[in-house]
Amino acid sequence: MALSPTDALRRVLWGRERDRLRATWRILLGFVVVLGVLLGGGRLLGRVDVPSVLVNGPVALLVAAAVGAYALVTSLVPGERPVGGYGLALDRRWARDFLAAVVVGCVAQGVFTALLLATGTGRVVETLSAGVASGGGAPAVAVAVAATAVAFAAVGLWEELLFRGVFVLNASEGLAARGLSPGRAVWAAGAASVLAFGPAHAVVAAQGATPLFAAGQAIAAAVYFAVAYVLTGSLAFPVGIHFATNFWVASVAGQAGSGFPALVRLERDLGAGAVELLLVVLPTAVLLGLILAWVRVTRGAVSPDESLSASVRRRHGSAAGE
Repeated sequence: MALSPTDALRRVLWGRERDRLRATWRILLGFVVVLGVLLGGGRLLGRVDVPSVLVNGPVALLVAAAVGAYALVTSLVPGERPVGGYGLALDRRWARDFLAAVVVGCVAQGVFTALLLATGTGRVVETLSAGVASGGGAPAVAVAVAATAVAFAAVGLWEELLFRGVFVLNASEGLAARGLSPGRAVWAAGAASVLAFGPAHAVVAAQGATPLFAAGQAIAAAVYFAVAYVLTGSLAFPVGIHFATNFWVASVAGQAGSGFPALVRLERDLGAGAVELLLVVLPTAVLLGLILAWVRVTRGAVSPDESLSASVRRRHGSAAGE
């Protein structure tokens, strides 16, 4: 018996079990809602005269609105998990993981900056730069630095929520539902998130870096973000590393000509040679080693987080619903 158009649409969206949206649509839902609010809100914010000392601080308001909108939508869609279910349980353990990740991220960025200077691909052109806070004294610099930190924490939050939480967890469930073992499904979804996250960053290459270097560096970052998420089942560690990375590049070893206050500013010349490969591989290896060490100390074993694995196991073999 042929399905009616309505039943066919329901089958595409929910499958035969109809207990929740299929994995593909759950992923798209998150991206559409969050990116839609960010892009739409960004256009509105562009019409507001924001004091320059706040640099990109107002971005945090857009992120709060976007995550809030997604939380509202998930509460209205049958079977959809709450936003906190993606690894945003803001408890003591989350805070501990986040702070540890900030330290780990700073160590890796310190290695990267040292390599830049040692290889001559980076040169200090300015020290103790106030950027947009110039002329406002210490209070203005403090406000600008604080606004920068809040904004980059917010950027790390929404990117990790989408690319690690929403993407990896839902893709893992979808792959497991189609017969892949839960463990393989989790790692395969993590690998897919790397491919989704990395190449897109070629279009936002930092000053002095070629698109190829930017893409390679973003792919490496996506690898350790995904590893951190899979092994902890929490967004705390990837968000912490993401924040530390962005803040370091903006306000510790900032770019020449940038408006962010910075301890030093570096002029970079990054292409696609052997030196640049070293600049990507060595800090990444350091970061991965520190992530594995932290997981071993705090979790007792280096393996996919049990809560993440349990969620995936519940969907194993239920392709009709995914």
